[in-house]
Amino acid sequence: MRIPKRVNTVLDRAEQHLGALAAVAALVAAAAAAMWIPVLAAFILGVAVGGFLVHLRKARRMARLRAEVDDLLRQNGALRHRNNVLASGVITKEAQVTQALLQIPEDGLLKINGDPGRTQRLPELPDDLDVSPEDTPGEGAGGGAKSASSG
Repeated sequence: MRIPKRVNTVLDRAEQHLGALAAVAALVAAAAAAMWIPVLAAFILGVAVGGFLVHLRKARRMARLRAEVDDLLRQNGALRHRNNVLASGVITKEAQVTQALLQIPEDGLLKINGDPGRTQRLPELPDDLDVSPEDTPGEGAGGGAKSASSG
């Protein structure tokens, strides 16, 4: 069965303004009942006011929950997109990993002689140092120390 266009428009507007329509219906019912049964009119008004307050309270909660769900869905979509990009190989996984920045000490604690970008030479080892062949890899006690200091 087809619904006429005018009736469909009226039903759509009634659905959009359901709260106002319910309030008007409750007031009309209360006014009609007040003439014959005042207790019934008070009951109808109490139910209408109570329903309105419950609706307001739930509407705030629902708005907060909808905003939270939207935020979670947005984050989920961003994570899915990131995983798809990573899986496609466009960005390597190592590029996504962030490392903590090193803490640079104050100027007084860090003593650098000369150019800090230049390679520093290690101090030479004294020749009379007793080093066993097991401790140094390579040619033995004397050869490892000399080759490290000559380079």
